[in-house]
Amino acid sequence: MEPSFAISGEIEAFTLDTPGNPVSAAKMTVSNIPVTLPTNLLVTMPGKYMTPHDLFLDAAGAMQAASGLALSDPVPPKTAFEAEIIGNIVAGDYIAGVVHISQGALHSGAGFIQQIDYATGEMRIGAKSGAAGARVRLNDVTGVYGLRNDEGAKAALAMDARFELDPENSPIHAKTGFPVCVPRSDPAIADDPKCPSANRPVGTDAYRFTCVRTAGEAAASGNAPAHLCNPDLPILLRVDDYVTYAGILQPDPAGGFLISAYGLDAELGVYTSPGAEPVYVFIEEALQGTKGERFPDIPQEETTRFRIVGFSTDPTRSVDVRIADSDRGNIGFSFSGPAGLSPSNGPQLGRFRNTWPSKDNARAVRRDVEVAVIGSPHAVLPTGLTSGSYTAPISEYIYPEITTFGVPGYPSPVSFENFCFLTNAGGTFIAASGPVALSSPSPFPASGHPLSQEIGAGPGRVCDGQ
Repeated sequence: MEPSFAISGEIEAFTLDTPGNPVSAAKMTVSNIPVTLPTNLLVTMPGKYMTPHDLFLDAAGAMQAASGLALSDPVPPKTAFEAEIIGNIVAGDYIAGVVHISQGALHSGAGFIQQIDYATGEMRIGAKSGAAGARVRLNDVTGVYGLRNDEGAKAALAMDARFELDPENSPIHAKTGFPVCVPRSDPAIADDPKCPSANRPVGTDAYRFTCVRTAGEAAASGNAPAHLCNPDLPILLRVDDYVTYAGILQPDPAGGFLISAYGLDAELGVYTSPGAEPVYVFIEEALQGTKGERFPDIPQEETTRFRIVGFSTDPTRSVDVRIADSDRGNIGFSFSGPAGLSPSNGPQLGRFRNTWPSKDNARAVRRDVEVAVIGSPHAVLPTGLTSGSYTAPISEYIYPEITTFGVPGYPSPVSFENFCFLTNAGGTFIAASGPVALSSPSPFPASGHPLSQEIGAGPGRVCDGQ
């Protein structure tokens, strides 16, 4: 049996084993510890998955000698990047099973929008009527929420597409999940048809309302009055809106830094009419227990607990909560079942949350959690978003814990054989370099449990049909 490890810290060194292989293994040093990232491993970035190979490609898709993420690179980053790695120590080597890269997973900022530069899409965010606040631009490659990164004056400052916002879901949203946008032009001079000023009321209703397509549609309950607007399009942000943002520090050649944001949460309660389309959802948190197996000589506690927290713009419809491996198609297990999980009709109108019990039968461990509004046709909208659907990586995995310290003198192994996206692999992943066929990682971060093959793939085993 192999001991597990969990390390996080600044990326000191990062190299590819085989630069010509799109699913190449890599070596990464974090907290002075060299870790092997096996072949076929996907790295979780703030807005997407990437292979280690693709982290070495420049904006034009050309392979670079260094990623620019490591402190030991010939041209090191001006601000350090951070990795969180979970794995097992196998035959003396640290082998990763789960890897996240960010510039500080918990780094965020908040404040009022003081001003908007419509030519660049840049917002100043800080104290209302206070000193100039943080410079924030959305790292938006496709232009769903405002100017594209390569559009107009915004293109003068190149953003790192590896840390772009999620283009398929809605990480730029109101508290309820309704997408919001930064206008591409000053609404007082020329309206932006993709971010129209008419989509949002003025006055006291500007912060909490129901976006209805026709006058005959009903408003959501909970003191959210109806406002005629186009729910296919985002709601525009305005000066004095309070927002929370997350991103990376982007050096400005002219001096200083700005925030290249991959997430923004506006203090707005925007809803959609009951039963109407589109409807928006988002996932705030998803935790999954990995259970593992009882090792005869290790007193440990396992859990299969699963917790979900999210919001829907239509509290009248339930949501299906499902775990799946997106790179292998819609293969997974529904926690909520046919009846779904009902959003709250309380003060936080539209919130859904639940914790499914621990200590029950082992469930397959999946890469993603999907939330879908039951009854929605899930049509693709002009923005590219999908009505009533949201998919995100599992926020956190809960691993077995030792219950008696000092026995056997090291942490319990993580049963990565129970992680179906590692054990079964397969499927096609659309990497930055193009489609790649995934296989099981090599070397595999095996737990060393004698029954590990019973945990993993094979007829009747936990990764089949769940």
